[in-house]
Amino acid sequence: MAYVVRGCLDRDFDASTGTCAQEIWVPQMPSLPALSIEEAQAIGLACALLWGSAWVFRRIRKFVDQS
Repeated sequence: MAYVVRGCLDRDFDASTGTCAQEIWVPQMPSLPALSIEEAQAIGLACALLWGSAWVFRRIRKFVDQS
């Protein structure tokens, strides 16, 4: 899904006043691509596994430090 933003060609831009003689609308793609449900689930699962692994290592470290 694209959206449009206002733009100005170099030849229409007046640097001394900072204005544009003829504005144009330029289609822009979003910075992040659209994700399918499967891709979003894979990212979520990877985050959950990383968080879970960090939690387990933290618990192990606390257990070892107490010993």
